[in-house]
Amino acid sequence: MEPTRDLTDPRQNEAVLESASALLADGGADVPAAVAAEARAVADSRRRLAALDGPVHLTVVWAMYGETGRMATREEHPHGEDFVRVKVRQLDWLTAGLPQVTWSILAVDDGCPDQPSSAETMASIAAAEGYPTGGHRSVSVLRLADVLAADPSTGPAYSAEFRALTSPDESRKGGSILVGLATAVAVGPGAGRHVVCYTDADLSANLAMLGSLVAPIVLGGAVAAAGQRYGMPGAVLVKADGPSVEPRSTGDKPDKLIVLFRHVVRAMLVPDLAHVVDTQAGFKAFDAAAVGPVLSRMTSFNETFDVELLVLLARAHGPQALAVEPIVFTEDFAATHFPSVDPGPRHLAMVEQVVALYDRLVAPVTPATGEAAQLLDLLRTLDLDGYVRLIEQLRAEDHDDPTLFDRRWPVEHLRGILATEGADPR
Repeated sequence: MEPTRDLTDPRQNEAVLESASALLADGGADVPAAVAAEARAVADSRRRLAALDGPVHLTVVWAMYGETGRMATREEHPHGEDFVRVKVRQLDWLTAGLPQVTWSILAVDDGCPDQPSSAETMASIAAAEGYPTGGHRSVSVLRLADVLAADPSTGPAYSAEFRALTSPDESRKGGSILVGLATAVAVGPGAGRHVVCYTDADLSANLAMLGSLVAPIVLGGAVAAAGQRYGMPGAVLVKADGPSVEPRSTGDKPDKLIVLFRHVVRAMLVPDLAHVVDTQAGFKAFDAAAVGPVLSRMTSFNETFDVELLVLLARAHGPQALAVEPIVFTEDFAATHFPSVDPGPRHLAMVEQVVALYDRLVAPVTPATGEAAQLLDLLRTLDLDGYVRLIEQLRAEDHDDPTLFDRRWPVEHLRGILATEGADPR
């Protein structure tokens, strides 16, 4: 049987939930390996959510930019995942028969240029399906442009840096996620615990896995739970050839050295996040009461907004309050907006953004010393040519090295690579 996972296939999307239901009933199903892995994660999530006491409301947020194709069905568009209806179905399955758990969805249009826009398309789907506009099972849409144009004295409190934005073009997804989380926190569920979550617009992470993120917050005292696609036991990364776990998940990635180098930078400059190897997975949950005060301090709205949010929470509550949970994540490169697997300016920008976060949040409290300080000095003068040469040489040296996220390159070695300009990395 084929091991692959097709997010545009409604039969597979439903098979995940049907297989999970069978697992919960001590049964099983003959399904593709990737579907089976996702079903196991979903079943475990349901078990953990069912163990919660007292009322809990989940608000799920995602940003949208150019998502009208994936919002369509496969019959309507080659990349169609019908993700609005499927996400509702996933949340309905997760919470069915659990009256103590309610949910709502809030999507934020990030300046989508499509005509009709992502916001208009999603609003029309919600209306056609008759989803409520408030309370349990509500599905609503905001536009980042409308929030930026509104009177800043109304609604949630935002930082001066956010209020200085004049258009969605000045934000890369982070601004929309911030708006969604802040709006959700401000509205609140009215009673009980409130957990706010964010995910990607596509179906890469099944929302029925949210129970595994909610449990450590409601039962374990965490203020945040970050889903991990790789880098820890139990994490499954589904690629074109099927599901993989470590060391293959990271070891076989074409951008492996880009990922590992960025992790080294984060772990050494921001040690509070060293245990969160996958900081930018779009599958995280937060205690609303804890994350609310932090949102008004956010200044990053680019690719590393996740990192700033986690740093601020770690500073307020301690790194032990950041839980990490393995998830099953299906890589979906169709219509993606992420940079390529080759080292380039956007990858270097993410490294530079970590340095900027260090300067603003870490240095005033615990400035880098020793090897971390030496790495910081190197990064401050690293230009694009040097970054590309560094990654290419580290790739060339990467033979039979079994270490992944525990790897640390001596700074002197990195300096040696940068000193050999023009050398053949082979």
